[in-house]
Amino acid sequence: GGARAHHGRTPKDRNSAARPNCPEPTALNHRDVMSNAMRPLVRTALLVFLLTTLISDASAATCPTDGSGYDYSETVSGDTRTITYTACPNHAWKAINPNQAKYSGTKSIVIPAYPKIQTEGVAGVSSTAKRTMDLTAKGGVVGIFFNAAGLYSPYGGPKYGQVTGFSNAATFAEGNTFDSCGGHSSQGDDTYHFHSAPTCLLKQLGQAANTHSPQIGWASDGFPLYGPYGKDGTAMKTCTITGGSFGTDICTNEDGGYYGELSGVDSYKFRYYIQGPVCSDSCANPINDLPGADYHPHSPTGFYGCCPSGVSCSLSVTDCTGTPANGYVAGFTPAAKAKLDTFCDACYSSGQGGSSVTTGSGCSAKSEGFALATCPADGTGVNPDSPSITSAAAPLTGTAVISAALAVFAAMM
Repeated sequence: GGARAHHGRTPKDRNSAARPNCPEPTALNHRDVMSNAMRPLVRTALLVFLLTTLISDASAATCPTDGSGYDYSETVSGDTRTITYTACPNHAWKAINPNQAKYSGTKSIVIPAYPKIQTEGVAGVSSTAKRTMDLTAKGGVVGIFFNAAGLYSPYGGPKYGQVTGFSNAATFAEGNTFDSCGGHSSQGDDTYHFHSAPTCLLKQLGQAANTHSPQIGWASDGFPLYGPYGKDGTAMKTCTITGGSFGTDICTNEDGGYYGELSGVDSYKFRYYIQGPVCSDSCANPINDLPGADYHPHSPTGFYGCCPSGVSCSLSVTDCTGTPANGYVAGFTPAAKAKLDTFCDACYSSGQGGSSVTTGSGCSAKSEGFALATCPADGTGVNPDSPSITSAAAPLTGTAVISAALAVFAAMM
């Protein structure tokens, strides 16, 4: 803003009165001073960025686009389940946002083989006050799918803020970048992940109509992760949406967790669901039938398990205190899950690799896609309030980023 008056005079008035015979000095534009001072700093920052980008591109491998980079294994020893994986999915994928699916090599995480709940009974998981981990503002991997992709919460990053509902969840904000299998990548390595149902994985594991979804992965607190259908094939929603009673009716707590023994499904007392059916055309990129507000949260917004004494849990799982309750039924014995085959029914023709299918993938030819048994065969979808996905961002390659940065650098010279 302009200079404030002092006793009725501006600074210029006072200067002129004190030195009436002196010429007014030429004013130095402070923006020019700042611009000249900042140019070397900006040039240096751009050079660092360019070098970092080049080094990253050189050191990080891009996941094969036909699923052949997939690897996954589990071992169970005592109270510990160790999962080793590559973070490359076992199916075709496509980069619709600016980020490629990259990986830095094989990695391992440790989760409890005998998961615990801090407080016994349904009361221990009935409200968000009982969370052991709040995921509403937590990015990054919070669990692992059997296809080696990461489980992410609905949090989409600081741009959207802490998740308060569907309107600022990742499915709503970024659904236009989910590929035909339902995944996408973040910046950096080892980030191919899902915020909603992984359709290709559900198909591969045999999701049938009117039945409970198959287990599709693990949460970091050791409890199993399932697709969108619960007991009797019920499409899972929170009890707040259904009006049901948690612990009695077939509905979840506010974070997508369900308490109760499910004979014939598993031997746990608690589990999480990826809520919301996805009935997209399996060759659509981006995916075109994402669940809406009625199924929020589509991935867990909080965990309720804790890390038992003697287990070195990964992924920041909160340590148990006192005497925690068992999250499994009597006589439970944990077993390691096996590695999957490459999912050859993924729609390669619309994937990142186009018509490329390598012999290493184990697939003999391109697939023309598939239909889930729980969905209309014509791929028309089942979500009338599906978020709009018509404005997908064009992929931004590393070359494009470097070119843009060089143009700015040249302008600064």
